[in-house]
Amino acid sequence: MTRNRTLAALIGLAGPALAVPAFFHEAVPFWCAGIPLLAGIWAGTRIARAAAMAGWLAVPAAVCAIGLTGIGHAVELVWPGAVLAVMGLAVLAALTGLAAATAVVALVPFFPASPLLVLADVLPGAGIPGLAVAALVIAVIEILGRGRGLLLVAVVALLGAWKAYAPAPPASTWAGFPEPPGVTERGRWIGIRDFLPVGAAAVLGEAVFRAEDASALNFWCRAAEERDLTLFIGVTETWIGTDRGAVWRLDRESCAPGASPVVAAQAWLGIPGVTGDVGPMPWNGAVPGFLVCLEAFLPWSWVRLETGGPFADVVVISNDGAFGRLPVPVLRRKAAGAMAALVGVGIAHAETGRTLLLRAERRVAG
Repeated sequence: MTRNRTLAALIGLAGPALAVPAFFHEAVPFWCAGIPLLAGIWAGTRIARAAAMAGWLAVPAAVCAIGLTGIGHAVELVWPGAVLAVMGLAVLAALTGLAAATAVVALVPFFPASPLLVLADVLPGAGIPGLAVAALVIAVIEILGRGRGLLLVAVVALLGAWKAYAPAPPASTWAGFPEPPGVTERGRWIGIRDFLPVGAAAVLGEAVFRAEDASALNFWCRAAEERDLTLFIGVTETWIGTDRGAVWRLDRESCAPGASPVVAAQAWLGIPGVTGDVGPMPWNGAVPGFLVCLEAFLPWSWVRLETGGPFADVVVISNDGAFGRLPVPVLRRKAAGAMAALVGVGIAHAETGRTLLLRAERRVAG
């Protein structure tokens, strides 16, 4: 019993110890965060499974709590809620197994910390069906008794070979550039406007302005008209009492007198009561491949993209002001990059206050 507890403690501590560099350091492979989960399956005891799940969830739960408090939610509710969520899922893993617990949380469309993201990192080009098969194989191994360890070693070796020899995903057709600095928001917008070449297509980040902000819309429409730009701008819309991210397309046609901005995309999934509902929202996707912030972490968003028709690029728009100096952009790029490589498409990120995207072609589909 003492040995089992010691092993479980080591597995639990290894979770955040590996997750922090795997999530936030660009040079550390993303898949390293999944090693304690495999160790929990190998150990096979309930306490080891609980420790593995708690260790895996500790860092994502802290990130979510920081973000929620950063946008004004009560600290005394958010942090205890995060702790209860980690404990509840750890107990679920202890009772049902790590694979079964992963399957359960994967059924929650807005859950942002599925171990499937890490598994996707070693399956470039395999697609959603390949991810499902790999997860099923690991689930079958977990329920085995004798020989579980050897089978896990064999699976890890196969996944490593796949990762090593799979072709690289295509490059995105969008190029990222540092957003010009500015002392005020309007000064930053002027810097962006002056940076964009005449006739260019560009993507700005998430929540650049609210949908009802006529002054902001007029500013960007004037920029589109005067410089003949095609702009894809993240806008915050109001949807059933909460905020919802969207991407508006602004150009000379949509900014003409009497015209309205084209809704290029709207968030399909979000945080219930904050940026969405408990399930999918009605979605308009005139331009395929846009994901709004949290959607980059959600496997169901990628399932929708892969089954929604052919597209060459995924563009993730985000705004990380609520996280302060926490390097959430690194985590998002790793997680979304793993999923983009899984489905074999290019990916680019437009981050408010950090990075904008630029493409020279005048004609943009949609």
